[in-house]
Amino acid sequence: MITYYSKAWMEACKDKMNTSQDHLKKARQLNGKWFFRLFDGPDGKDRSGIWTFQDGSCTSIEFEAHPTPWKELREMALPADGIGRFSSPFNMMAALNRGEISPLKALSSPDYKLEGKKVLVFKMMQGITSWNNTNALVECDYNFTATDADGNKTA
Repeated sequence: MITYYSKAWMEACKDKMNTSQDHLKKARQLNGKWFFRLFDGPDGKDRSGIWTFQDGSCTSIEFEAHPTPWKELREMALPADGIGRFSSPFNMMAALNRGEISPLKALSSPDYKLEGKKVLVFKMMQGITSWNNTNALVECDYNFTATDADGNKTA
């Protein structure tokens, strides 16, 4: 099974979004580059995910993981080409993906941070919601303690 928030998971999410007519319709205003930082994964790694969209279609993904605390990631300013950046502990992002907490509850938590062009973010909220809902359909493993460079479970 695919490991949650690994390169393979991101690729599977990209494929699911790009083949879902429902998602593409709801997300047609979703554009730009989006950054995610997940801290303190169960494998002792911080993760960086970058998703790029054009008219709702995910055109590229980038994944990277390094032992926690990944100082450069934690201190990095939001890149100028980013629409938004979401940062949270790994467990909170996993709870969001599983539907255990709502996006509104996450946004109201001091552990979840949204940075960027908030007016654009809120204009694209329907697409963001569809993105999140589509990603939640990708079956994945949240329980792992060791991963390789691509975030795949090794033990």
